[in-house]
Amino acid sequence: MGVDPAVLGRALAARLAAIAAAAARYDAFAFTERPAPDPAADAAGDPALVVRDLALAALRAAGDPLSYALLRRMAGGDAPLADLCVETGLPRLAVWERLNGLVAAGLVGRRHEDDSAGLTPAGAALVELVEGAVAAASDDAPK
Repeated sequence: MGVDPAVLGRALAARLAAIAAAAARYDAFAFTERPAPDPAADAAGDPALVVRDLALAALRAAGDPLSYALLRRMAGGDAPLADLCVETGLPRLAVWERLNGLVAAGLVGRRHEDDSAGLTPAGAALVELVEGAVAAASDDAPK
């Protein structure tokens, strides 16, 4: 079982579109007397660079051992916040702050109505990628 790059790409594209829409909404509230910058002249306007930055931000967010442990736990299905607190030994606020970082990176979604969190398609693909690499390395390890 391997990671489908198309699934990961679609998840990253959806997250990128959500970020761009939010930025456009915030820009609508900004007041400036200068003309708006030309996105074509700005290197940050290059979608490939933006996607790369988003993917690297997701890897940084998941790279922390505790954050990755949360991702692995949620790979089995959505998890109530209380369960995540018990499993990590952290207070509720600390777990929410960890989850906020993972949400910002597009790896996790949370539901306030039942106080739970779960993986997004990008989060699931990342966990599958890492666990597949671990399994492959374990298979290749000298015995």
